[in-house]
Amino acid sequence: MNRRWLILQVLATAMFVCFSAQAALAALLQMDSSYTQPKVSSGKYPIHSACMMPPQGQLTRIGMKGSEGMPKESEVWANQLKTIVESHLKSDGIAIESATNALSSGASDSEISGVITQIGQKFDAVSPLMIKKPGLIAKSAYTLGDEVGVLPCSEKSDILVFIQGEGQVVTDSRASMSLLVGGPVQVAVIYITMADAKTGEIIGLIRIYPGSNFIHPDEYTFGQSLEDRLTKMNIGTARKNAKAREHCPSVVNCN
Repeated sequence: MNRRWLILQVLATAMFVCFSAQAALAALLQMDSSYTQPKVSSGKYPIHSACMMPPQGQLTRIGMKGSEGMPKESEVWANQLKTIVESHLKSDGIAIESATNALSSGASDSEISGVITQIGQKFDAVSPLMIKKPGLIAKSAYTLGDEVGVLPCSEKSDILVFIQGEGQVVTDSRASMSLLVGGPVQVAVIYITMADAKTGEIIGLIRIYPGSNFIHPDEYTFGQSLEDRLTKMNIGTARKNAKAREHCPSVVNCN
């Protein structure tokens, strides 16, 4: 009986050490970050308006039999992320327009769709390089080209905003196995990229790891991290708002 109990203790300890090491590694690698050009962080290039490009979301479900795409859930998730980003930009004094809005340009839906597709293709080509070496954003290394100015919203916007989300959803049964022997875990990464609406120059990037409950994005899983990054980058009036909250933590007592 004592020998069996000892074996169980050894197995439990081994499992704990394995899981703790994996969790520690994940925490070390998954750190929120942001990159921006000095002209933005210094306030020399103030941002008062933004044009939101269609969001991109890609969720993958991993189960005991392998992985599969989640197209419907991905679309819903992407739009939820967009809603939160818009909400924070608006709260920081930034006016929002949609890239699909013709405004007073007289452009047809098909014409706007064509321009969005072209810009999207250029963004998809630049994005991997930018994510690999985000520090070069400060040196104006990446651009989408001045064709971004063809978008009707560009005329009234300072920046274009691109939202990308990639998530790995693990089923309960696969998660239990991962706990025992190691394997895939539930994780996601979200990118918010900002480009000059007139020149196409990439001026900022935010990278956020929202935690395992990312499938239901809210202030806890995503919003606060986003606000912290906007503050650090000095986007809109985020830094001013953050300082106000530090001095007055109670919303009821603040004017």
